[in-house]
Amino acid sequence: MGRLKNGLPYFPLNVVLDTKFELIEAEFGLNGFGVVVKLYQKIYGQGYYIEWTDEVALLFAKRIGLGGGVVSEIVSAAIRRGIFDKNLFEKYHILTSKGVQERYFEAVSRRKQIEVDERYLLVQVAQICPNVNILKANVNINPENVDICQQSKVEKSKVKYRRGRDKPSFHPPTLEEVIAYCQECKSRIDPQRFWNHYQAQGWVMGNGAPMVDWKATVRRWDQTERPGKGSNRSAEIGINSSIDMEKVHEMLHKDSM
Repeated sequence: MGRLKNGLPYFPLNVVLDTKFELIEAEFGLNGFGVVVKLYQKIYGQGYYIEWTDEVALLFAKRIGLGGGVVSEIVSAAIRRGIFDKNLFEKYHILTSKGVQERYFEAVSRRKQIEVDERYLLVQVAQICPNVNILKANVNINPENVDICQQSKVEKSKVKYRRGRDKPSFHPPTLEEVIAYCQECKSRIDPQRFWNHYQAQGWVMGNGAPMVDWKATVRRWDQTERPGKGSNRSAEIGINSSIDMEKVHEMLHKDSM
């Protein structure tokens, strides 16, 4: 993730610091104390963690006027003594801690929306921030690169879609809509049979693919009912050769009872 845009304008610093800070100051003098505070400024200015690579360390050392080797020694000691979380540093090359995150999320708990990376969390952030949006691990938010597949509700074992790109937007029609369209295009099919057929199988095609355009499917059915097409669809599902509107209205009346 890149630089966060939800940093803090200021952060609290206890008057009495714990033994971990005392040891840093005892080993490195005020330089050790100052480097840790400067790191806190950098972290809270961006959010609840910072990336810490060799390049970042060199630029940081240059800005505060210390040598890169001195800064690296102080940071290593801070990690070793638990000021920053060792596991997250070794795995993701970031500097953060449970205390940093607790103070940060308490400070931003009233913001309308907060995005956090699940991989970097050391606290139960949802209990602190009700409006948090937790980005799951291994998910690239760019829809072109998302590789999480969702299964069809109808045939979960067969049909999968790439989220946000391949999954069609389809809303099953009502029986009334099918009847109206059949009237409009003078279709020969029985709309009740058509609707019952696809409603029963979850509005998917015969090959298991989801239906995208039900009107186009009506037209294809109608073509098979035209003279000389030689289709067996009428025999398969009992489609009438014409629409008996009196019968349709009677069926709709029964359905509404």
